[in-house]
Order: sequence, then structure tokens, then C-alpha cells
Amino acid sequence: MDDKDLNRFFSYVQKTDSCWLWTGCCNTKGYGRFRYDGKQYYAHRIIYIHCFGDPGNLEVCHAPGINCKKNCVNPDHLREDTKKANAKDKILDGTDSRGEKNMNFKLTSEQVLEIRSSTESNLNLAKKYGVNNSTISFIKHRRSWKHL
Repeated sequence: MDDKDLNRFFSYVQKTDSCWLWTGCCNTKGYGRFRYDGKQYYAHRIIYIHCFGDPGNLEVCHAPGINCKKNCVNPDHLREDTKKANAKDKILDGTDSRGEKNMNFKLTSEQVLEIRSSTESNLNLAKKYGVNNSTISFIKHRRSWKHL
């Protein structure tokens, strides 16, 4: 990345005592996005590559236990790891988007537990909770809301 692109990148960074917050555009999950060389990239990946080199097929992840926001691009808060390890860290840190943390959730944890213990038909439960019949089936067979 040349100096012009690097200066443009840093024009979207607000440094605090610990985090470097991305103030540019973000995706719907809150991760910073940066257009470079005609493509969109995660902002935290761009800064990681600049500071440490390309991690190849590994993901650039926010390090566990730091408790910074998804739009943090402080290279000291980033690491490279596999997708599977990153998913486990999200669960441990409570930053995953499963269940009620998902912005599209329609059911509460309490309702899911009610559905699992119910003897009513899936069709009746779907009508009762205002969801699709397959949603009820996925819940009962633990293909969704697996964490409960």
C-alpha cells in the first residue's frame, strides 16, 4: 500500500488510550471496511497486513480478552488464527451473534426452551410464535439455538 492509501486509511482511525477505532464505513456486523485497489477489505485485515504481513488463508482476529469493539484496528489487539479458533473465541468473549444477540432474532431463549419441551405440533408452534415451521424443527433438532 502506498503512502497516499495509508494516509487515507489513517484518516478513518481515531486513536484512544487503548483502541484504534475505525470511523469509516462498517458492514452490518460492525466491522470496518476499506476500499483498496478496487476491492473491499476488512479494515483490521488491512492494518494487520501493513504491520505484520499477509496471513494468507488465516483470519485476522481480535485477540481474546481485550474486550475492544469490532471496529478496533489497533494492530496490538489483532492476531491471526483459523476460522474455527476465532469462532470459539467469540463464544468465550460473548461477542458471538447467536440467539438473542443476533440482530434478526425473533425468539427469546425462554421461548426456545418452551418449544423444545412442548408436545404441540410444529405447525401449531410455528403459528403460536410467528415463525416458519422449519424454524421450529431446527430448534427441536438442535440445528439452531445449539447453545441452549
